[in-house]
Amino acid sequence: MLWHQDKSSAVIVPLIFSFVNSYNMLNSDIMGFMQDKTSVYYRILEEICQEDGINLTWLSSDWLAQLDKAGVRRRILGYKADLNPAASTLVADDKYATYEVLRNEEVPVIEHVMLYEAGNCNTYVEGRNTPEYIAEYFTKNNNHIVIKPNAGQCGRGISQITSLTQIPTVLEEVFKQSFSASMCPFYKIEHEYRVVMLDGEARLAYQKNRGNDWRFNLSQGATASQVTNTELLNRLIELAKRAVVAMGLRFCSVDIVEVAGDLMIIEINSGVTIMHYLEQFPDDYEKVKAIYRDVVQKMFAE
Repeated sequence: MLWHQDKSSAVIVPLIFSFVNSYNMLNSDIMGFMQDKTSVYYRILEEICQEDGINLTWLSSDWLAQLDKAGVRRRILGYKADLNPAASTLVADDKYATYEVLRNEEVPVIEHVMLYEAGNCNTYVEGRNTPEYIAEYFTKNNNHIVIKPNAGQCGRGISQITSLTQIPTVLEEVFKQSFSASMCPFYKIEHEYRVVMLDGEARLAYQKNRGNDWRFNLSQGATASQVTNTELLNRLIELAKRAVVAMGLRFCSVDIVEVAGDLMIIEINSGVTIMHYLEQFPDDYEKVKAIYRDVVQKMFAE
C-alpha cells in the first residue's frame, strides 16, 4: 500500500510502521505462550504480585498484564515493562535505527542498511528499494549478505543470500512480516552472548550456542551455557553498559557477537524474555524471578 505524505512526515511514517509491525509480531509470538496459565512467565508475575500485594489483571487475551497497587497502575505488554521511554523502545525495535544510534555513539555494532518494497514511492526511501541497490550491496559484501525483517524478532524471516536469484522470494516473505527490511554483511560469527541489563546493572549473562540452525536464537533450537571466563564476562558487561547508555534504555537484553575476536552489538531487545534460558537452567528460577520482581518494584517507584 502506498501512503501520501509530505516532507514533514517522512521520518514519522516509517517509525510508526516499525512500531505497528513490532507490536503485531510481538503479539503473535507471545499470545499463545502467555495464554497458557501454566507458563513460567505467567507464574512468575502471579507470584510477584501476590507476594507484593499487587492486584494483577490479565487483559487482551492474557498478554497484557495490568498491575494495581495503592492507587497506582502500571502495565506490562508481553515482555515490555513500564520502564523504558517510548521512543527508546521504538528505536530498539528497529534494527537500522539501533545501528545508527550505536554507530553515532561509537559503540561497536553490526552494520545494517535499510531496504524497502519496490512499490514504495515515499521520499524517505531515497532509492533504497531497487534491484540495483541490492545488487550493489551484495557485490560490495563479497556476494554474501543477510536479509531480515527490520522489526523482526526471534530469528524469524532471516535469510542468508549467496545468489541474487534468492532475493525475490526472500523479500516476499520479509515484507509479509515487516514494513521494511534490513540488509547486513554476512559475518562469520564465532560466538553470541546475551546480557540482561536493568538500570545500568548486568543481571544475567549467558552464551548462546548454535543447534542445527546457523542462527543463535534459543527459540530456534540454540542452547544456553554459562560464561565462565571472567575477562570475557567483564568485556561483555562493559559493552552492554555502553549500549544501554547510548540507547537510553533501563530494562533490556543486549545481544553481542564475537567476530574475529572482536565483540559487537547485533541486537537490543526492549522486551526481555528469559524463559528459554530458564527452561535450560531451572535452578535459576529464583534468580530470574528476582530480576522481574525488581522491574515491577521499579515500575511502582516512579
